[in-house]
Amino acid sequence: MRTFTHLSTDLTLIRQSLTRNRHTIIMQRPLHAKRTHGVDKNVWVEFVQLAADHKAVNLGQGFPDFAPPKFVQEAFSKAVNGGPLMHQYTRAFGHPPLVKSLAKFFSRIVGHEIDPFEDILVTVGAYQALFCAFQALVDEGDEVIIIEPFFDCYQPMVKMVGGKAVYVPLRPRG
Repeated sequence: MRTFTHLSTDLTLIRQSLTRNRHTIIMQRPLHAKRTHGVDKNVWVEFVQLAADHKAVNLGQGFPDFAPPKFVQEAFSKAVNGGPLMHQYTRAFGHPPLVKSLAKFFSRIVGHEIDPFEDILVTVGAYQALFCAFQALVDEGDEVIIIEPFFDCYQPMVKMVGGKAVYVPLRPRG
């Protein structure tokens, strides 16, 4: 059985060919940046494979085997049939009506005005939100406290930005 580690090794050996003017140019080099060395292992890749191999239900990642509720399907259908503007890229930091609604909602919760176009960033998920935060806030050489146990993406994200992970174990008071 091939593992994720083998995949990483295989990718390093991939040769890319390009033909120009009847000459074949072969390039061989690692396909990943040096700064990513050592972050090629991911527990979720292994869990997906194990769940598939043993025909287990994977509760860790959300692979539903049922259709979304009817109201979600209807809302999606209405959105994609909303005219040509619904088929365009929106503002990179979040669709204006969405960020305005979020700013209004969270302004009431935090007790001060939130600027929808300066203080709100909409991402496709928590992973992207974390990546953006690490990229925006951590400089090379900065120490980043990671409380153990931790989600497996924190360590590679710290490494990708050049930070230094400082691990602090979470222990009950004794």
